[in-house]
Amino acid sequence: MKNKLRAALKIIAAILAIAALIALCVWLFPVVLSLKEPQTRDAFREFIESLGIFGVFAMLLLQIAQIVVAIIPGEPVEILMGLMYGTFGGLCLTLLGIIIGQILIFFGVKRFGVGFAAKFVDVKKFEELKFLKSPQSRDSLIFLLYFIPGTPKDILTYFAPFTGIPPLRFIVIATLARIPSIISSTWAGASISDGSFIKTLVIFALTGTAGIVGIILNNYITKKHNTQD
Repeated sequence: MKNKLRAALKIIAAILAIAALIALCVWLFPVVLSLKEPQTRDAFREFIESLGIFGVFAMLLLQIAQIVVAIIPGEPVEILMGLMYGTFGGLCLTLLGIIIGQILIFFGVKRFGVGFAAKFVDVKKFEELKFLKSPQSRDSLIFLLYFIPGTPKDILTYFAPFTGIPPLRFIVIATLARIPSIISSTWAGASISDGSFIKTLVIFALTGTAGIVGIILNNYITKKHNTQD
């Protein structure tokens, strides 16, 4: 009885923490849309900087929430990181948030099973990823799916614990594979900070094209491997 109560309290605490992070995301999301105006950019940067270390912590929490709460889009958060901390500073803080978020998900799924995953993603889509359970090709395919833009990384993160991949190996593979797409977003954010909107539009156009190609490749890879199984 005590164990069940303790588990229930942990779940409630996690839900409350996630709710707070979602509220933070809802508050920040409209800000992204208004960053075209120099006054808005300066005001946002000054506000975060005025918080000192807590501003960095707030941005880190926002990134963690984006990974855990799969419905939150990643690019706006990564763009904000680039706006605040530049291309590579934003990349480092983003990667730290991603690593923490992935650890929370991996061990949350390990501890609470499919029921935990179902609170954040559509677990019916796990069926499409069943080909990743093959140890011979699992690691390389996980890297490929995280590397390609437009793939369902949120679903994959919650499914990974069911593939049998060791936690550390998964964190390393998934994190390294994300770097190119993250850099494109933080670079765009840094360009917005500099007022270089032409460069920003070019980056978005290239990223969007890569995303479309990535979706096509993801569908091809998924269909090919599921057919073989």
